[in-house]
Amino acid sequence: MGYIHQLPEWPSFHYQYTKISGLLERVNFLQGQLHGRMEGFSPDLRKQAIIHALTLETLASNAIEDSIFDYGEVESAIARCMKIRMPSMVASGGMAKGAAEALVSGISHHDKKLTIENLCQWHTQLYPGISANKMGAWRDTGLEIWDTAKQRIRFEAPAPKKLAEEMKKWVLWMNQDTQESSVIKAAIAQFWLLTLHPFADGNGPVSRVVSLMLMARSENGLPRYYAPSVQMLKDKDVYFQILENSQKGNLNLTDWIEWYLGIIEKSILDVKSTQAFVISRQKLEDKMSALGLSGRQKRILQKLSTLEKPNFTCQEWSEIAGYSADTALREIRMLLNQRMLQKLPKGGRSTRYKIVFQ
Repeated sequence: MGYIHQLPEWPSFHYQYTKISGLLERVNFLQGQLHGRMEGFSPDLRKQAIIHALTLETLASNAIEDSIFDYGEVESAIARCMKIRMPSMVASGGMAKGAAEALVSGISHHDKKLTIENLCQWHTQLYPGISANKMGAWRDTGLEIWDTAKQRIRFEAPAPKKLAEEMKKWVLWMNQDTQESSVIKAAIAQFWLLTLHPFADGNGPVSRVVSLMLMARSENGLPRYYAPSVQMLKDKDVYFQILENSQKGNLNLTDWIEWYLGIIEKSILDVKSTQAFVISRQKLEDKMSALGLSGRQKRILQKLSTLEKPNFTCQEWSEIAGYSADTALREIRMLLNQRMLQKLPKGGRSTRYKIVFQ
């Protein structure tokens, strides 16, 4: 079976609107409902919710490509890009900083024309370690995408000699007023760019920056409180399979668009966890300030509050703090007396503790 980019009618995509219209209406409704609900929060909490969502988006988008970043570094980089001061910000650099900058830059570009230079800039930010002659340059070799077991080819991208002309077509379409929902355009734009695979590496994260730019356009630049890449990461196998299936056969993108809309729907519905997170973080900040904790103690507690596990051991505290287990234990006991921490039932060397947010 050939690939759709080899078809004579490429890239004349089409889809069955009747099959996706109900889901599109629901996404539009959920977007409006979410913004209305967030208006009930204080300006500070809304800012924290935005930063948290963009941090999760950055982490998940790169985790799909097996690049793992530190939450605190990305969060601080996002805050700096948005010129928002947060307590106990940490230094951030390299790919984590670049990924944050590319995402914020992409979303803020929602009301502007897209250029090849924009795309290459985001790629360069995402991959600052690539040699200068490769940064923001179209790939100059053929490219095959293999499955994780390296047993079969999932997809073969267009030949390098076609990329300059193909990318001109893509940018022209991106800047046209197609009278199409920006949400649907976001789905098509991501798929189209992934199919062209113009860069030697980093096409996935770049395509998701472009997609989020168009999603921001669909909401007239209103704040971003949800992170679609978190859902894509959870459904990573399905993501790769629907992408592979859609890149073969014909140019009907109904299944891809339906999957994409489902991802957006799930990510909006998952915002309750973001709301709970920022509220708990605010309670943590208030309590730490009231107790007069040191800057070092605050940084450790903030770091622990972002971990997936809701509790930790003395050894884990020691590793984050960078000092001995004996010193960590003395500090933990002090925080237990201040009711900042709570000891969990199981004792001994495996004793675990949790943060008391109120």
